[in-house]
Amino acid sequence: MKILALETSSARAGVAVSENGRLVIVRPFEAPRGRGAEIFTVLEECREFWRGADRLAVGIGPGSYNGLRVACALAGSFQLALGLELVAAPSPCLLGVTNDHYFATGDARGGRVYWAEVRDRRLQGEITLLDHGQLADRLAGAGTAPVYRVGSLPAAGHLPESSPDPAVLAQLAATLPPADPGHLEPLYLKPPHITAPRRRPTDP
Repeated sequence: MKILALETSSARAGVAVSENGRLVIVRPFEAPRGRGAEIFTVLEECREFWRGADRLAVGIGPGSYNGLRVACALAGSFQLALGLELVAAPSPCLLGVTNDHYFATGDARGGRVYWAEVRDRRLQGEITLLDHGQLADRLAGAGTAPVYRVGSLPAAGHLPESSPDPAVLAQLAATLPPADPGHLEPLYLKPPHITAPRRRPTDP
């Protein structure tokens, strides 16, 4: 089975391809918030490696709104055009670490962070939103399991940093159940912030 994996939930995005459990290529790229279009260039550069793929795997966040929307839209387009089977995984399950059990936290904007517990690459319970005081309590109660921060997190800058890894997704994807193409959506923890345009003097 050949698998194409897309992970765009953080500023360290990437594309990976595996075939029969063996990684063929991993292509990371920088994707700061608002710059999700780089993935089109990367996919074109890697076309010879993912051509003939059977399955497409997507990391669904939480994370960058633009990056996640682009990846999910791409997945739907590939499914329609090429008939690829789709699978999806929460991005905290895909950190580039070797621990079987860990916690992940990242900036959720608005003075809050998300918190996820992962064991054997599966979420344990739901991803929750915390304020900084609640985060301190969770850190104190984490026990011996490591806690990783995804991206910059001033409230917990002392934590080791990690990012969701497309290579992990490419290898995990063979074990994931198929996703419904009609309901493939990013994992949102709160409604996206949308700034309304200012009224112009000529507006009625």
